[in-house]
Formats: sequence, structure tokens, C-alpha cells
Amino acid sequence: MPEGDTIHRAANRLRTALAGRVIELADAPSPRSPIHGRAKSLQGRTLELVEARGKHLLAHFSGELVIHSHLGMNGRWRITADGRMPFGRPWLVLAQGRAIAAQADGKLLRLVSESRIRNDPGLAQLGPDPLAAGFDLEAAAARLRIRGAGRELGDALLDQRIISGIGNAIRNEACFRAGISPWRQVDALSASELESVVAENERVMRISIAKGRRPRSIYRAGRSGCPRCRGEVRSRGQGDANRTAYWCPSCQT
Repeated sequence: MPEGDTIHRAANRLRTALAGRVIELADAPSPRSPIHGRAKSLQGRTLELVEARGKHLLAHFSGELVIHSHLGMNGRWRITADGRMPFGRPWLVLAQGRAIAAQADGKLLRLVSESRIRNDPGLAQLGPDPLAAGFDLEAAAARLRIRGAGRELGDALLDQRIISGIGNAIRNEACFRAGISPWRQVDALSASELESVVAENERVMRISIAKGRRPRSIYRAGRSGCPRCRGEVRSRGQGDANRTAYWCPSCQT
């Protein structure tokens, strides 16, 4: 499932494959693509910068144009260096030489100007990204305390306006590693507990970037039991989005 770590990995691959290069082929072959008929305007432009902001990927091109992608639950980026075109009809294909990037499905794909990105209210509201340079753990924990007041920890962690990039799998793993129940009220947590859970979210994401896969112990553990005490792992929906929280009542207090 695409979360902040997934987007940062995709941004890194896209940057390695195409950054600084003139795009020879730009197309949106799927009629379902939100930029069908417009993608060709990227042909002949240079991909100047690729960045990830939480769960958003931004690819900046010469001529003040930007591809803004959010994969949602089911979208994906596929980036290869073998010259093979993707199967099916992607929403976007970018190619130069044997390097090919394709994006399919997702929550959002748009081609907009740099000025629209700079003034986009949704992007402006995003909280700090744990994988961004200069991420301030103490400031993020303080932000979580203030903006998550009156909410359960697991629910607040999924609010992209508080800390961006954290998804359901990451928050479950981080709460387990920190030994804190996702059902605790944010207001009831100490400064050290909040810093611990924010640090574990960052750690899970950085392990995912380094190893190419997300660490998983409690998430969807189900019948296998708690990986620490072998006790029962409980699960149920949490928050307005009803995302499933997994926790061990013995190990997470």
C-alpha cells in the first residue's frame, strides 16, 4: 500500500532514471488518465527536479510545468531502465533512452504550473515529512500534541496535516515498537512518549528506504500472535476512516 516511504522510493528511482534528461516520449495512453491528451506537452522538456512531500510526488519540468501525483490506495509508479514499455494503458509514460517511468491509477494525477503548486492549499497544509531533510523530531511531537488534542493516537497519526507520509501500516508498526497503544489519548501521553512514537515512525520509514521493504511485525499479525510476547493481537477500525488498528494489549500500554 503506498505510504510516504513508497513515494520517497519512487521519487528516488524517478530521479535516478530521468532527472536532468530531456524527455523523448511523454504520453497518457489510457483514456481514463486525468491528463489524457495533455501529457505530450512534456515531450522535449527536461525533468529538473523530483520531490516527495508525504504521500505526494512532484516532478518539475523545464517551462514551469509540474506533474503532481498521489497514488491513493491502488496507484503505482513503475520505473525501469531496460527499455521495456509497461503493459496495459498507463495514465502517464515518460521515457528517455532505455529509462521509462509509468504511472497507473491512483487518487490524483495532474499537470499544472509551478505557480499553482506553490499556492496549492492542500500541499501547504501538509505536516512535516519524517523523511525530509531537517525533520525536527521534537517540533513534530509538539505539533502532534497540539493538533492531535482530543483524539486517539492512532487516529491522529494518520492526519496528514499533523505529520505527513504516515499510513496505516507505518503507524501500526511504530506504535508497537514504541510500546504505546494506538487507543491512548494524545493528551494523556508524556512528551517523551510522543517523541518516542514519532521517532519510531521515522525509523520505520527509513528502514523501508534503506532495505526496499517496510518492516512488519504487528500489522496483520492476526493468528500468529504478538511477535514479542506471543499473546493475542487485537484489531478493529479506528477513526472516521475506520482504518484497522493492530495492537498487543500486553506489550502496548
